[in-house]
Amino acid sequence: MTRQRAGLLLIVAGLLALAQGRVPLPPLAEFAWLVALAFAATAVWRLLEQRATLGVRLAAHGGLVFLASSTTDLLAGLAFLGGIALAFWLVYTTPRDGRPRTGWALIPAGAVTTLATVATVDELLPRWDEGIFFLLGMTATFTAVYLLPREAGGGRWAIAPALVFAVLTVVANDPTGALARWAFPLALIGVGVAVLGWSRQRR
Repeated sequence: MTRQRAGLLLIVAGLLALAQGRVPLPPLAEFAWLVALAFAATAVWRLLEQRATLGVRLAAHGGLVFLASSTTDLLAGLAFLGGIALAFWLVYTTPRDGRPRTGWALIPAGAVTTLATVATVDELLPRWDEGIFFLLGMTATFTAVYLLPREAGGGRWAIAPALVFAVLTVVANDPTGALARWAFPLALIGVGVAVLGWSRQRR
């Protein structure tokens, strides 16, 4: 994308923001607006990737996140948290100078994406248990870290938190509560054994 197109995109986003401030949007239109802003933020990030420092890119991204959160109502939580999560995803997926991907950004990217999902479910579907989405999201995050190769930011250590969150997800979805009496203690014992085995291998 050229600078001219990026500039025009930002101007259009500003005009739409002014119009949106006068006419409240329904949830579906707010979601479409956020998707458009996410594409715009990604395009601006890519445009500045080789021309500006990480701090400048984060500042430009922060401006678009502020625009998103200030022009939405029901999805304001998704706009704010989703914008932060997108920043971590962009940091992770755009390494510079042939360096390996920034693995540290993967965990906050997944965690904040999970929080954005929880905020959206809590706002749009208040009768649903948003805690399940949190547990599922954290399980998926650490599972992804475990499965990814080391050069992509992965790590074998993530198997322990992935298993813990998976067990918590199962226990939380058990209506009778019977699983909680044995699954969680056994999971703690299993994780403890794995940690002890890992520490002995390091010696």
